Amino acid sequence: MDDDSQLQRLHLEHAGAVRAYVRRRIGADEADEVVADVFVIAWRRLGELPPQPRTWLLGTARRVLANRRRTAKRQRALYERLANEAEADAGAAATQEPGDGSVLRALASLSANDREVLLLVSWDGLSHQEAGEVLGVRDTTVAMRVHRARRRLERALERTSVPAPHIRATQELSDAR
Repeated sequence: MDDDSQLQRLHLEHAGAVRAYVRRRIGADEADEVVADVFVIAWRRLGELPPQPRTWLLGTARRVLANRRRTAKRQRALYERLANEAEADAGAAATQEPGDGSVLRALASLSANDREVLLLVSWDGLSHQEAGEVLGVRDTTVAMRVHRARRRLERALERTSVPAPHIRATQELSDAR
């Protein structure tokens, strides 16, 4: 049996069990990504799979999930550290300014996808078309994601009492590019 047929059979027989295992541990929106990662690893190691691969696949899913948790933890720590540094740089200001770390904390509260699209467009200065190339989507999709992510960021900023003009200024800056 060739590798493609073996992988296809492996996926047909075990993807449901792997997906169920993963969905019990994370949300459905991320489960398919984890399952895909598990089967990419399985494809790379086809020659090493045991005769009954279900437990091996579940163990691999467990390790993929652990890696994702560690990555998310490092990202949160990075954004918190940046926010704390921004607060230290701002000093003991009585009013909240964009430099007090609130924007970074609000950004850290967004989903990874929202953060990524905002950072690509607003901080990295990419056009919607360029960001679309990076993300592998159309520029109209990027425009929609940016719009929605900005609204979510604005709501997150409102929860931390940062006035909305700060987010509008960021929008105007990136729109001018």
